[in-house]
Amino acid sequence: MKSWALFFLSILLALPCQCADVIFSRRVYASHGRTYQEIWTLDTRTKQIAQLTNTERRHNLPVCSPDGKRIWFLSGAFGNLDDTELWWLDRRTHTETLATQFKGSIIGLLGGTETRAFFTAYEDNKPGLYRWDGKLAKLSPIENWPDAAALSPDARTLAVQTGKAESVTMMEANGTEGRKLDHCASPVWSRDARRLACVAGTRVRVLDLTTGVETAHADFMQRPTPPSVVDISPDDARLLVGTIGANDASSNPQSDYWILELASGKWEFVGPGQTAIFVAGGVLLVTPRDLSPMSKVHEWVSQILFVDPVKHAQTPVAAGMAYNVAPSRCP
Repeated sequence: MKSWALFFLSILLALPCQCADVIFSRRVYASHGRTYQEIWTLDTRTKQIAQLTNTERRHNLPVCSPDGKRIWFLSGAFGNLDDTELWWLDRRTHTETLATQFKGSIIGLLGGTETRAFFTAYEDNKPGLYRWDGKLAKLSPIENWPDAAALSPDARTLAVQTGKAESVTMMEANGTEGRKLDHCASPVWSRDARRLACVAGTRVRVLDLTTGVETAHADFMQRPTPPSVVDISPDDARLLVGTIGANDASSNPQSDYWILELASGKWEFVGPGQTAIFVAGGVLLVTPRDLSPMSKVHEWVSQILFVDPVKHAQTPVAAGMAYNVAPSRCP
């Protein structure tokens, strides 16, 4: 019996791992009929992608709960560019449920647990931070900036830029305000929620949230445009930093991205794109969108590239006649 058990164990270990550790939104165009942004998965080890949803609604900015059981996403009426609906997908049943409709325009989805979610939105042309936990509540006004609020990886704490001054207020999930961190804007959490990266003018900073002490900093001199921290590497040794792209345009917004080695202060250019995140072995970079002919019309097309910063190599992982956006890590 023991030998048979070892035999089957060896077979299981030899099977390919279905480790879909990234989700993203992908719209595959067709010559006839409507197509929608659906949620897809990416196994960063094998670089294989797979479709997760197939329903006739937009699935925008998907974000997983900390346990990976629920995926929150935004949607809205077909043809309307504004996201006005908050939905969730149950990973076990693949059931999609409408949480709430919003009378304004939702800017960004921060994430949430199985019982609540947080997002930023415009209401009466004023930006604010909102929570849904069975009912909708406005937690705070925020600075008019896409990265003005961030949710910790355990979905328990928020870092919120509430005013024009470069300061961040720590906030509990129920809206209770804690301490304020000065000279800190556009916050980004570390994976263990013990550190916060942010910017103060051209300076990029990393703060220890236990002590409040700055543990690292560097000045962004690559461009005259202001920087923002996009992501922190799993080992906290590098930052992914972006700024307004050299080829940025109102019809084709894009950023340029660098990796900052905190120990040495060395900057390494990654490339232009819409968004980017750290993954094992490199960076996932969403390329600037491009208008490509499709039947009698032109459609926006973008790729997701795996960038190896050591080899300076770029490998497409989601390409073709499709619009790929918003990759995020998922347990």
